[in-house]
Amino acid sequence: MTQTHDDQLAIVLGQRQLIAVCCMCLVVMGLVSTLAYVCGRSITAAQLKEQEKPEAAAAIFVDPVQPASHEAARAPGPMEAHAETLPVRSKPVVAPPAPFAATGTEPAEPTQGEAYWQVGVVDRGIAAVFVEYLTKHGFRARTASAQSGNLRRVLVGPVMDPADAESMKRSLDSGGFQSFMKRY
Repeated sequence: MTQTHDDQLAIVLGQRQLIAVCCMCLVVMGLVSTLAYVCGRSITAAQLKEQEKPEAAAAIFVDPVQPASHEAARAPGPMEAHAETLPVRSKPVVAPPAPFAATGTEPAEPTQGEAYWQVGVVDRGIAAVFVEYLTKHGFRARTASAQSGNLRRVLVGPVMDPADAESMKRSLDSGGFQSFMKRY
């Protein structure tokens, strides 16, 4: 601050002072933003806790004579409303090898010369669920080893002829599976 000849004070800011003022403004804005974020999170958490309080649950009685009528009257859930069912294949399905997760042993590897549609490489537990799902929908599904020790290939087949390969590919595509041919 400097005094002028009229005894008035004038504020003179240099580059260092301007930079210091700007930095202080940034720090204050950061603090205000952080406090607003924390307040918003705590309010939301409190509101969620209030909504999660269990209300008095009504007793549910199930009539064992007519279980299907309850399912028919039920509205589809949010995930079921857009779900599509896989087409069921008309060919007889050969029983796949037992899933290794259930038996504790892994199935034998595919033999030389066989071709399969590979639909995924996933963790061992997920592979067993994947195979069960595909088998339930009429596919001959199995697993095989992958390069990584804990991962398994999910295979559909074996493919017997080109017509069988095309029909199997169309069925997998209509079910939403992306697949490619894997030859052993």
